[in-house]
This record gives sequence, structure tokens and C-alpha cells, in this order.
Amino acid sequence: MRRRRLLSLASTLAFGCLSGCLSPTGSDPDTRSQTPESLPPSGYGTISEFDAGDPFETRRVGDPSEDHHHRVVVWNDDSERRSIGIRLRDVDADASVLDAAPTFPAYGSLLVEVYRPTDYVLDVAPPTDTDRTLGIRRDFVDCNDSATHVAVRPDSSIRARVVSTALACNVGSTAAGAAEATPASTANTTGDRA
Repeated sequence: MRRRRLLSLASTLAFGCLSGCLSPTGSDPDTRSQTPESLPPSGYGTISEFDAGDPFETRRVGDPSEDHHHRVVVWNDDSERRSIGIRLRDVDADASVLDAAPTFPAYGSLLVEVYRPTDYVLDVAPPTDTDRTLGIRRDFVDCNDSATHVAVRPDSSIRARVVSTALACNVGSTAAGAAEATPASTANTTGDRA
């Protein structure tokens, strides 16, 4: 009898604690806007090494005077120059905000700085027919230092991940001045598909 009661209490506590841990931080269902279209995954496969270096070109979406942004880095992980198509679509407006097919130098990268917080769909198309569609959520454009890393491998396969410092964004101020946010953790989000 005691064992059943103990197990019942333990499972209630475990699920009760986990339910708070698994809910999105700061998401109030009344204030968070819902996207009519579900976004594709933010990551795909695994990236064990991402050595993009300095970008050969930088594009911007939105007003650079905004404090918050998200970076998208597309890296040609190949010793050959090649054209890689990049299309970034604003889901809410159903409009393309970036549509380019630059020629990437060997091991070159392109940086896209996203300042406008909205949901995006990123389509990366190497020279072969193996394009990959990724989602960039509006909450990536915040005070955290975050980036979507996309590696286009020599065989034209695509791997992607999202990295973030996961700072506790503090926009309020105290009597002594604005409080500094400290890094809580570093998140590395990748897709589960290979």
C-alpha cells in the first residue's frame, strides 16, 4: 500500500516538474502569435565541424539599427567554387525577402543577418537537386546570440543546426541601472534526421 502511494506521488512530482521545464520560456498563449503555416525543422543531420571563417558576402533582412538579430551562415564546405541558391521567405507576408544564387569560393561562407522578427523558411539549393528547406522561428530574433549554421558538403548534401547562447534576456532596469544578463547555457539544436 505504501509503495503504490509512493510511486504515485513520485510520478506526479516528476511529471509536474518536467511540465514546467518542457514548456517554452515566456510563451503566453494570448500574446504569442501563431503561424498559419507550420515551419520545417530548424536543423538537419549533424555538423561535427563548422569552420566557415569570415564571410565573402553579407546580406541583411530588416533594419540593422535593431538591437536583436539572428545570423544565418551558409558555408560551401568544398574545395571547388560553386553556385548555391539561397531563398529566405517571410511566412507571414508570404514574400521572398532574399533570393540569390551567388558563386561561393572554395570553403567560402555567406552571412545573412536577420533583424525583423517573424517566421522564415530558408531554402538552400546546391547545384544538384538536393535542396533543403529549414525553418527559422521568430523567437530566434531576440537578445540571445543565435545562428543557423548550414554546411553544403562536397557531395551537395546539406547539414544544418541552430546554436544559441540562451541568455536570460533582461529588458528591465533596476535602481542601480540595467541588470546584466549572464549566460545560462549554450544550446546546440540539431534535427534528428540524418
